[in-house]
Amino acid sequence: MIQKNVLYVLVSLLFLSVFVQNCAALSSSGGGEWNYSEDITISEKSGQKLVNYQVLLILDSSNFDFSKAEAAGEDIRFTSGDTQLKYWIEEWNPQKENARVWVKVPYIPANGNVKIKMFYGNSLAGDMSSGTSTFELFDDFNGFNVNFGKWDQFYTGGGEIDLTNGMLKLIVPKFHPEDVSQIKSDDDFPVNSMLVVKRKKVTTGEDSRGPIIQQGFVDPRNENRNQVIVSTELENETDVSWILKNDKSDARYIPRDLAALNVPEDTWYTTGVAWYVEDELGRVAFFKDGERVSKMDIASTEEQNYVPLEDMKAYLFASTYSDNSKNLGYAAFDYVYVRKFVPDEPDVIMAATAAPAEQDDSQITPVPVKINITTPDGKINAIKIFDTADYNDSTIVDLKDSGLNMIMLRVDPGNIWNLERFVKTAHENEMQVYAMVLNVPEEAAEENSSSMMETVDAIVDYNKKSLAGFDGISIALNPCDQDVEGACENNLMLVQEIRENTNSTLPIAVDVPFSYEKSAIGEFSDYVELFVILTYDAEGNSLDSTADIVDSVAAKMGEIRAAGGDALIGIAIGDDFMVNESASELLEGLQVYYAEDSAFTGTEIVVYSEYLNYAEVSDANEESSPIPGFGIVLSFVVLLALAFIARKR
Repeated sequence: MIQKNVLYVLVSLLFLSVFVQNCAALSSSGGGEWNYSEDITISEKSGQKLVNYQVLLILDSSNFDFSKAEAAGEDIRFTSGDTQLKYWIEEWNPQKENARVWVKVPYIPANGNVKIKMFYGNSLAGDMSSGTSTFELFDDFNGFNVNFGKWDQFYTGGGEIDLTNGMLKLIVPKFHPEDVSQIKSDDDFPVNSMLVVKRKKVTTGEDSRGPIIQQGFVDPRNENRNQVIVSTELENETDVSWILKNDKSDARYIPRDLAALNVPEDTWYTTGVAWYVEDELGRVAFFKDGERVSKMDIASTEEQNYVPLEDMKAYLFASTYSDNSKNLGYAAFDYVYVRKFVPDEPDVIMAATAAPAEQDDSQITPVPVKINITTPDGKINAIKIFDTADYNDSTIVDLKDSGLNMIMLRVDPGNIWNLERFVKTAHENEMQVYAMVLNVPEEAAEENSSSMMETVDAIVDYNKKSLAGFDGISIALNPCDQDVEGACENNLMLVQEIRENTNSTLPIAVDVPFSYEKSAIGEFSDYVELFVILTYDAEGNSLDSTADIVDSVAAKMGEIRAAGGDALIGIAIGDDFMVNESASELLEGLQVYYAEDSAFTGTEIVVYSEYLNYAEVSDANEESSPIPGFGIVLSFVVLLALAFIARKR
């Protein structure tokens, strides 16, 4: 009992950490000490709990002494308690004594306050500013080509896309109504997001109007279905209008000429498109150089509900006019970022004078807990990742620091080599990576993804050639509930074929469906090394308490235990799992309950919304498959019986 109480105390202390990079001391990238610090109080006004929210600090002579910091601000740091925060310097001008700095604050309670601390005054400190770590999406176009991990590009007619000297150009160098060039983000973003770009317009043709430029959010599958776009036209971009559209209503090109941009040619400035929900209806706002242009505010009504609320992609576009005039030129972009947005943004109060640097050891409001459990020796805490776009190097470190040590990573032949750096980074952080194979019928492979065997072959080939090979294969399948006998007969052959193709060199993990009740798992254990018992399904059923999960999986755990097998218990969690207290308690509760169970190898988490997205794709293909349910997951009821019969023969 004393040992259990000590364990609970230790775990509770771990829960006080913030889900950002943990460091008791400031990172200097060069040594030295900080001479000055200032307290910053952030007050939430929208009535919403804000998680990992980007807060803007505006520094000027009234609240900051620029002479005490380095010339480019490379020595500034921010902390909350003993946790260092991520930030990005958008502007730093010591001559004019002004700066704009974005800080990613882990947690701001609804209508509450938090305190962070800014440090500066260290001549040896290296620059730690990072837009990629701070925002939902960031690109400063410093590569040689458009980043294919962030953008899809498209151009037609005479359109061109150029990236040179840290500047992206969307060029329309001819005069034809189909001259367009655009980029669209790989990631989808939810409502309450804002797209900001630093841009300029350059006219190269005889028509002084120059090209049309559009900026905003569009539907992930059909960019003409849902749109939140600002369009600028005419000379000096004096004609500004909204293009708002969803599948319920269409409000194109309103209002007009209210932003009063009037920006001279070849002049850099920033524009922002904010898209948010208030009173359950969509709204939009437009910003120029960080200031809201209130005349451009639009709110949907129940009668005119034309602002969509579905997840959408960031979108940048340039084109000629439809009248075939020589309005040639290009839109240039210095940087772009997507951040979280609420209409009543937090207030920021800074101390007027600098004080000797002191470690921040207090907070007005405690930050929320995170998934941060102590992983017992030999146990696994895994996560399913369907798309690596949201997981950069720093988030892999965060996952490791939170107690996760295995990743089930979605793979198909078309993207496998794009995952090599991700796998290598995970290995460097002592995390195993299993290649997660989705079961798509061969008939639907051309439309959606490759068949399972094609994917397995690609994994085997990749492991022969790559310096960062996968540690195993995870067969990610859902319960089949139609024609179970036919589906599972084919699944049996599939699993056997996968085992043969891998030559037993790679461990295989396979999902045990939520609907499974009983079967001779011992017979099936000859083919796999690891069972993952799902406690959720594609119908919206998800168990979210330790007691319910333990009761639900008891029979399955008994079968696996009797067969001497190993099992993970898979749970579904929300998008906010990084700061979700109930998820942490659930994982810790399972670890405690099964601490003495020889069959329990650990846990696996999946973001439920991502899982459902995959399940919807699979469901859509059921009609084209001769084996109903085969496009979703493995059912063991008949599969194991068939395995047993085959062995007897």
